[in-house]
Amino acid sequence: MNPKDDPMHFTARTIPEFLDHWSDTRNFLLGPELISFDLDLPPTEEIVDILRKDTDSRIQFLGVEDEAEKEGLVQKFKTRPLEAVIDQPFSLANFHLQNFYGAGAFLQGFQRHVMVPWRTFLSSTGLTWQRCYPIIFISGKGCSSTYHVDVSHVVAWQVHGQKVFNGFKDPSGYGPIQHVVDNRQEYLVPSPPEVDPDDVLTYRMEPGDILWNQLLTPHWVTAGNEIAVSVNISHGGISHQGEFCPNEQVLRKRWDKHPKEAWTFDQRY
Repeated sequence: MNPKDDPMHFTARTIPEFLDHWSDTRNFLLGPELISFDLDLPPTEEIVDILRKDTDSRIQFLGVEDEAEKEGLVQKFKTRPLEAVIDQPFSLANFHLQNFYGAGAFLQGFQRHVMVPWRTFLSSTGLTWQRCYPIIFISGKGCSSTYHVDVSHVVAWQVHGQKVFNGFKDPSGYGPIQHVVDNRQEYLVPSPPEVDPDDVLTYRMEPGDILWNQLLTPHWVTAGNEIAVSVNISHGGISHQGEFCPNEQVLRKRWDKHPKEAWTFDQRY
């Protein structure tokens, strides 16, 4: 089945539709009628070249178990000519984009053209939040993410290339929320478990697409035959009329018992 023919494949195009779905468990797209970002980022190779040299970037080569081998691959990726490493099966993430907001930096207009419009949109819907910060994720050609859950509502904006975002039509069948909250590390594995393809909710992300990934729902992401770049905005404490989504209510009950685990505020923005 073409993913776009799946009746569970949903795009919110009005604020009422968005409000009906933000606190559900099913991932969905945000149509351009709701929000789009007017910012042209540099070409893929230029972004990779900038971020591979940054000390805050996390570079990984999935499937490599030996720590010395991992470190060797990372150092070569950082220091060798870009054309010698760009086709390697790497993943790169940077969680400190505020370091690139200054004059002349490649994200100089990011706050004005992405974060301010996004926060304004959220406010216009009546949502409030406690943390909201961006991350860049880059997947090398044909690379996949781990299978995992996030302690965040994540809004993924596809910038370059394609990514296939895989979740579940009913995430509770593969990760009951109480079990996820109490055993989150069990859901961090290199690849997804054996699943029924009919249970998977797949979105093929093209440049400009924006997807809402539900908090604490299992998912994994694959790239196509070109390097794929996305900006993901991580949120915590989102509520509407003072009410958290059902998944976060379960999470916060755990935080009441384990306050050192609580993640509410974040200085990155």
